[in-house]
Amino acid sequence: MYLNERFLTQFLDSLFEGVYLVDNERNIMHWNKAAELLTGFTKDEITGHRCHDNLLVHVDSAGNSLCTGNCPLLHAIRNKISNEADIYLHHKDGHRIPVNVRILPLFNEAGDVTGAIEIFTNSSSQIALATQISELVRLSMHDPLTGIANRRYAEKIILDRIDELKRFGWTGGVIFFDIDNFKNINDSFSHPTGDRMLKMIASTMRESIRSFDMISRWGGEEFVVVLSNVSPEQLSEKAELLRRLVRESFFIEKDVKISATISGGATMLTASDTLESVIERADMLMYCSKKAGKDRITLG
Repeated sequence: MYLNERFLTQFLDSLFEGVYLVDNERNIMHWNKAAELLTGFTKDEITGHRCHDNLLVHVDSAGNSLCTGNCPLLHAIRNKISNEADIYLHHKDGHRIPVNVRILPLFNEAGDVTGAIEIFTNSSSQIALATQISELVRLSMHDPLTGIANRRYAEKIILDRIDELKRFGWTGGVIFFDIDNFKNINDSFSHPTGDRMLKMIASTMRESIRSFDMISRWGGEEFVVVLSNVSPEQLSEKAELLRRLVRESFFIEKDVKISATISGGATMLTASDTLESVIERADMLMYCSKKAGKDRITLG
């Protein structure tokens, strides 16, 4: 039994998962309503294009582009098998979103592959995140521009983590980030563009940490991330992941691709730490990254 095109469109648009159909050249033929909500791209903006035409631009957890190499969609089409992967797509606002994708090849009556269907869902902890944001709003401890925690809330969380380390031995780490050459972005474009950059970077990092970790805007173009229950190796891995994802995030403004890099300093909490000593140490390590050439992480 074959379903007519109108019925198929209505069915796909009723799904909560993002869904799109492509032909053998990965031209997008259909884009459902859930895909619009998850990515910010409308059906008219997407259909007729390929996903790597400065649109979704999938990357893996190492920040490597998948569109020209290990593309799960292309793998399914070429090998005539289903495929699944955890990747990061590019939201229209510029930030990266972690998604789980499932791809199924499509066949004609002769058994030839005619394209594929990709189903994707946001793999971040949306419910926990919504609860956390609601609490931040209630306590007036969020940054109004980026929507993440502000400095006041970050200070409270750092003090809580130090106390937990002293009382229970629970480990924790702090990463201090600063956007590289942020003044040049404001000077070359405009302050609204700079604000858009701040929101994009905040969203990329917020989507890429666990629900019980925290990211805050410390001030200006500075961000502080607090991680719970991590080893030095895990702290390093997370700091590098955030750095790579920010580097691969971008938005288009007046046909210009605008992106930025960040430099960071990452440090484990110690039982003798105070709020001041942690921030001073992480800030100093961040400046070491700046002096070493920027777009890097220094551990200490």
